[in-house]
Amino acid sequence: MTRVDGPEPTPEEPHAGEDREGDATPPEDDDDRGAAGPRRDEGGQADLALRASGPAPTRPPRRTGVFLDPDDLRVHVGDLLRSILGGYEVDAFGNFTFTHEGARAFVTVGPSPVGPQVGVFSVTNLDVDLTPPLAAFLLETNHTLGFGAFSYDAPNRAVWLRYTLHGSSLDLPELQSAVAAVATTAAALDDTIRDRFGGRTFQESPEDVQRGVGPPDTVQPGRPPNASGYL
Repeated sequence: MTRVDGPEPTPEEPHAGEDREGDATPPEDDDDRGAAGPRRDEGGQADLALRASGPAPTRPPRRTGVFLDPDDLRVHVGDLLRSILGGYEVDAFGNFTFTHEGARAFVTVGPSPVGPQVGVFSVTNLDVDLTPPLAAFLLETNHTLGFGAFSYDAPNRAVWLRYTLHGSSLDLPELQSAVAAVATTAAALDDTIRDRFGGRTFQESPEDVQRGVGPPDTVQPGRPPNASGYL
């Protein structure tokens, strides 16, 4: 994985004809930035700092208008994640990734039939069989979740927690809420799933196994038109 601890993002200028009232982030004094630095876990990974209040490590990027190009949105998402986390890694599939309390979370950007979208997900468990008790647990848990839903990846015998955001007007609070919800839920339940249903958590798996867990096959006959896969 590639580690990214870039400099403070440069605020982007509004595109002509794309200004929207209330879209831009208010300017901040330089002395108010960076009071709460990024936290690190023991492995040196960027750890999620859930900052319901107080300054972020870097100033959030300023942006107005609508995102139509996934590449443009990806730059924006990277800047937002630096503001939320202080840094991140990039995995073999090009996803942004970080750890939170032993659980690994991913953020990725891609196109969809309804415009660019952002996927926030965590592969919580590997080497676990889909049994009726596990299926019941995942479905009953989904019923209580405000953000995201659990799913089962049969080829990798893996449990996923995933949430998708429409990216055309993505802002900092929207992404931060999704990242916090997925990361904290994964960290709270991956050990429970392992202890009750077997297998191992994603973080307990060898690095080569972790790298081999890729996106699902989204090209299937009869699939209805929709945003598909985890991007």
